Amino acid sequence: MPEDLSRLLTDKPSLLRPAPLTLSLLALSRTLHGLVAEQLLTLDLYPGQELILMRLFDRDDQIQTTLQQSIGLDHSTLSRSIRRMEDAGLVSRRPDERDKRAMIVSLTPAGRTLQPRLAEIWEQLEALTVSTLGQDGEDGLLAALETLERALAKARRKSS
Repeated sequence: MPEDLSRLLTDKPSLLRPAPLTLSLLALSRTLHGLVAEQLLTLDLYPGQELILMRLFDRDDQIQTTLQQSIGLDHSTLSRSIRRMEDAGLVSRRPDERDKRAMIVSLTPAGRTLQPRLAEIWEQLEALTVSTLGQDGEDGLLAALETLERALAKARRKSS
């Protein structure tokens, strides 16, 4: 866990005292993000690029805007990530034959070779989580997180 969050959890500012669960979820999220980022760097990937690859593993040759919508990234972030991945030889882009403004994103053989290693990373993280929580804890936490995510997404939509 980042030192600043660890310190916040043990020595909470007065404004955060009424929000221990939210603060703990934030700390968990940042720790998980850091762990995933470290694992992805072993593959020369940056966070978010694995999501693009996963979508392409499931269905190659996708229009870039379709990828953007399925992942939930803004246009400029996705474009920058795909450009970096293209420079690294993991994906290629070409204009759609029917709509020259649309770009088709495809895996290269080098991109396809990352699939087993990415699967292994996610399996290891899942195994760590399950072994830490146990099956009952996993089931309960998964249900609670799904409920919480729906409620927070609804609140976010209302505030927009």
